[in-house]
Amino acid sequence: MQTEDGRLVIVSNRGPVTFSRSESGERTYSRGAGGVVTALNAVLRRSENAVWIASAQSEEDIKVSREPAPYEVEDLRVVLVEHDPEAYDLMYNQLANPLLWFVQHGLYDLPYAPILGDDTKWAWEEGYVPVNRNFAEAVADSVEGERSPVVLLHDYQLYMTPHFVRERLGPEAFVSLFVHIPWPEADYWRVLPRYIREGVLESLLQADVVAFHTRRYARDFTETVSQILGVEYDAEEGIVYHDGREVWVRAYPISIDPAEFEELSGSEAVLEQEELVKNLTGKLLLRVDRMDLSKNVVRGFQAYERMLERHPEMAGEVTFLALLQPSRGDVPEYARYAGAVRETVDEINERHGRGSWKPIELSMEDNFPRSVAAYKNYDSLLVNAVRDGMNLVAKEAAVVNERDGVLILSENAGAHEEIGEHALTVNPFDLDEQADAMYEALTMTGEERRRRARALRETVEANTIEDWVEAQMEDIAAYRERYLT
Repeated sequence: MQTEDGRLVIVSNRGPVTFSRSESGERTYSRGAGGVVTALNAVLRRSENAVWIASAQSEEDIKVSREPAPYEVEDLRVVLVEHDPEAYDLMYNQLANPLLWFVQHGLYDLPYAPILGDDTKWAWEEGYVPVNRNFAEAVADSVEGERSPVVLLHDYQLYMTPHFVRERLGPEAFVSLFVHIPWPEADYWRVLPRYIREGVLESLLQADVVAFHTRRYARDFTETVSQILGVEYDAEEGIVYHDGREVWVRAYPISIDPAEFEELSGSEAVLEQEELVKNLTGKLLLRVDRMDLSKNVVRGFQAYERMLERHPEMAGEVTFLALLQPSRGDVPEYARYAGAVRETVDEINERHGRGSWKPIELSMEDNFPRSVAAYKNYDSLLVNAVRDGMNLVAKEAAVVNERDGVLILSENAGAHEEIGEHALTVNPFDLDEQADAMYEALTMTGEERRRRARALRETVEANTIEDWVEAQMEDIAAYRERYLT
């Protein structure tokens, strides 16, 4: 996409690169990983007049943020924003994580948590709001003198940024915000204090487009703004009417680049890790996840144990390989959960292991080549999230798997809306249903496995990351033509 009149600006909390210093004192950088960063790189490729704004994360990032912007590295033009450290900590560790994340993933035990009060208001007023204002100031500086810029904001750390961008740039700028995590039913938003829920929703309605990964989340958003703010909307057209403006509410299911994963699957690093994966005993039941409460790791292990209890003949015939990346270890709830994961694995291995066979092989490190090696060789893949914005693991694994692996997929994963018909669907809270699905997946006939695997792969390949970008670009052009010209 070319923005005819102005600059294309992408804004996210984490950026495409992180800077550091080598032992020789030379500035170096590493490319960001993860589905969102990969996806936004695909957006950048559509414009020659684009800049990516993100938070300065490292000491060297801060130095870069103080130099003339944008900073050019390879094919990227980057603007890094330095935040007050205390404000950023309040935003990220007290408000966005865990409060917004927990509410939107339904992780709270509501009779006991959260307990909100002055600390919450302080984190909002002195952390979340100032950090969002900083992002908006960086946007305004980056498009100074440009006519009708396109500003693409991303995720829950930036919910107040549309408000401040609109204040600075006025009605001629196109502004969108893409929510990459689940949007729950309206009642969950009533967990939040009134000043947060109303502030967030009023800000989001300053955008021209509010986007999600699934139609379900888009519907939940329109219901939320209707119930909490009393605004009107057209569900069929996906339009919210607010303050004389029309806000489009859209679903764009994020995806992957299948060719990239196919190439990666044959790389030397992946082939080296494949030797380890192929040495595991029996059929391979796999999960690849961040160590996040929303991923439902412990229940997955408990369901596996239930399968072994119901089908003792499976002992020694299957190994559950869990590749878990550490996540948010400084958040107490996450640290406790990591401990529960280890304890559960140890107990199951002690109760059911025999000889050299361990029922569960656990790895708690960030080793992407090993994950891709496991993708190629699983007989069944478990994705049993409590809630998930999309879950790209299910898509990544589908395009490189060589064993007609069967996907077991939570009905609460965003990916279920798109690929659920080719998977075994499970309730993430029902251990018996998950245990039955594991057994069915591991004993399914070859013909049925091939049918499901082929259909799953074809569905993923029919909606690539480029299709995800193109759908948004078409809507941006249509919106600008209708309202902004």
